[in-house]
Amino acid sequence: MSDFQIKEAPEVYDVIIIGSGAGGGMAAYELTKAGAKVCLLEAGQHYDPADPKYITQLKWPYQSPRRGASTRYRPFGDFDAAYGGWDIEGEPYTTKGDTKFRWFRSRMLGGRTNHWGRISLRFGPQDFKRYSIDGLGEDWPIGYEDVAPFYDEVDRLIGVFGTNENLPNDPDSIFLPAPKPRLHEMMLLKSNKNLGITTIPSRLSILTKPINDERGVCFYCKQCNRACVAYADFSSSSCLCKPASKTKNMDTIYYAMAREVLTDTKTGLATGVSYVDTLTLEEKTVRGKIVILAASACESARLLLNSKSARFPDGLANSSGVVGKYLHDSTGASRGGIVPALFDRKRYNEDGVGGMHVYSPWWLDNKKLDFPRGYHIEYWGGMGMPAYGFGWGIEDTNGMFADRNGNKKGGRRLWRFVERRLSPLLWRIHWYGRPR
Repeated sequence: MSDFQIKEAPEVYDVIIIGSGAGGGMAAYELTKAGAKVCLLEAGQHYDPADPKYITQLKWPYQSPRRGASTRYRPFGDFDAAYGGWDIEGEPYTTKGDTKFRWFRSRMLGGRTNHWGRISLRFGPQDFKRYSIDGLGEDWPIGYEDVAPFYDEVDRLIGVFGTNENLPNDPDSIFLPAPKPRLHEMMLLKSNKNLGITTIPSRLSILTKPINDERGVCFYCKQCNRACVAYADFSSSSCLCKPASKTKNMDTIYYAMAREVLTDTKTGLATGVSYVDTLTLEEKTVRGKIVILAASACESARLLLNSKSARFPDGLANSSGVVGKYLHDSTGASRGGIVPALFDRKRYNEDGVGGMHVYSPWWLDNKKLDFPRGYHIEYWGGMGMPAYGFGWGIEDTNGMFADRNGNKKGGRRLWRFVERRLSPLLWRIHWYGRPR
């Protein structure tokens, strides 16, 4: 048996970026444009939604063996743009005690930006000064006015539709025209006006008019989750990584599962990255002057903890001991219902963009409430093409809910997503020899 060897690439890059999603893609875009030589490490495969090899947009249900139903690695349906899931073979993870955390990972160029909802909202002035307002958490050392110019730059780059509303904590932007509300949204606007619930056009990073020669505009097929063949919706793969590659200043290595950040024993500065080729299971290294971790909150924490040395016995950037702790997922709840007024009506093409056309930002006065801060409401509905299954599981709710007389009947279903915490994350060895 031959000795175990680590293969090392000869080139030394200006910057190595781990992860090609929102953060990694933006770093690659800006750095390559500035002339830096970049190596982008992606744990998954190449992806281009306009390449016939990957296109799922505008396909009929019968073009899938399961009429579009989900699989382990396509958990949101066979046509969804996400390659990955909550449970990926060879990548197990544990949680502490009886806590629960569902960790979704996309193993593809662009990561989760390929199938997200494109909701592109800014932090408002109050979000930077919450401690001063409600005594919870800490105030930021900067304010909205400090980051507003950068918000403007990003919104010009990715393209965000919406309307200027001059709301106190929902800053306006350089908006593209917003799509018109559909029938169910017009009903919501009318009812919410009577209820005093602020409801405005949503703010999504989808092009409703051209902004450059590389991207087309939305043609309202309501399939942004499948990734856009016209590049009309923002994703890192289409809008950041592809332009970065065109500069010829970036090498992308696919199926590269980062294992640890390498450091100089004397200075402690990063010198490269050790990664595992998931196709051959060989360990390889790539060298660089700077390393950027953009592998998502959990993966980046895992890499920092795994990058131990005599100088950093608890991992990189972890002298405080809090890396991997106090992380939490976004939270929400949803409720579905039936609107009798929409029965027996005319049918229209109600596809629109792949998301809501209107939403409600926080509208209440916390001084009159018994809880701090707030939430926003996203509205969904309307006619759509039948797909697999029946009623998205509503058939399973028969007998679950009682009416006002105490009789249980079929009907509503409530989905809740509770806050999950990783404090601490517990890692386990898996195929690629990485503590999880």
